[in-house]
Order: sequence, then C-alpha cells, then structure tokens
Amino acid sequence: MKEPYFIETIKVIDGKFLNLPYHMDRMNHTMISFFNTSMFVELWIGDIPPELRIGVVKCRIVYSYCSVRVEYERYNLREIKRLKLVTDNTLDYSFKYKDRERINSLLDQRQDCDDILIVKNGFITDTSFSNVVFQNEYGLYTPSSYLLAGTKRRKLLETGAIKETEIRKDDISNYFKLYLINAMIDIEDHISIDISSIS
Repeated sequence: MKEPYFIETIKVIDGKFLNLPYHMDRMNHTMISFFNTSMFVELWIGDIPPELRIGVVKCRIVYSYCSVRVEYERYNLREIKRLKLVTDNTLDYSFKYKDRERINSLLDQRQDCDDILIVKNGFITDTSFSNVVFQNEYGLYTPSSYLLAGTKRRKLLETGAIKETEIRKDDISNYFKLYLINAMIDIEDHISIDISSIS
C-alpha cells in the first residue's frame, strides 16, 4: 500500500506561528495513528523567507513517516458568496490527507457557486476547505458531524466562543448566517454568507 501523506497548515503573522500546540497535537495524533510514532517539527522565524516575515503567511507542512517538507507563501483571504449543497454518505476525511481527490470530485459539482457544503447522511459537515459555524439569535454553533477536527474549531470550542450541536440539512433554515473557519480564517475575518446563499 502506498504510504499516505498528510498536510498541516499554520497561520503565521509577522513571523509568529499561531495556535502551534493545536497543530503539533494533530500531527502527533496522525503519526501515532498511522505509524505508531510521534513527531516534532521545529519552526522558527529564521526558516521563513525574509520577504515573508511581515504580514499574513501560510506555512504548509507536508509529511509522512520519513518525510517532512515545510513551505511558506503569502496568504490572501478567499471570497465566498455562494455555497452548493452536495451529498457524500461515505466520505472520510478524519485526517488531513494530502490526497484530496475525493473532495475535489465533489467540488466539481459546485456549478456556479464558489464552494460546496458537504452533507453526509443528512447532516451538515464542512466545506471543501473549512469547518463551518452557523449563527442564529441564540449564538454561534458548529456541526457535531464535522469531517475534519479543525484546529480553529477546537480552539473556539475550548474558549466557549462557539458551541457544538447536531445540524441536519433540514435545520439550515433555523440560522441566518454561516461563517467559514480554518487555521487561516477567523470568525472576525467575516468570510460568511447569508443562509439564502446556500443552494
């Protein structure tokens, strides 16, 4: 069987790596689950190209059992205006695999929308690249049926900024806004859409 590769994406602002313990914990969990060994990657500002030490930068770590590659690139927020509901009842993305062929095939179904919102067994999960947070008059809620345990999602849950709840496809109308969150995107970035923009 081909050795699996995984990705970890870390937000870097002015040379500072954000939420590093959450990322290291997830990489360690992945390595133990697949290879029965832990891993440690030392990251510091000296590794970042000088021209990328100011502003928002994406650190991308591609790793496997005997391989670690660290890349840096300037980051710009994506604009999301519409999401397309797509269904896949067998999709498993519980680990952050480098191979995203299955997700990309779902993305091909987005038609004229900017991204997809994946439904699994009737429950809302994630977009193709982020966890989601729904807002109603009572607060902010993230689906308990997520595909990937995102580091930003975990931090927001631990700090009480959001709550976890069961959200079915038919429950979407109980909310008025959806936020996209991941390691690079905070709720405060307002990468969000009205529920009416989900089709």
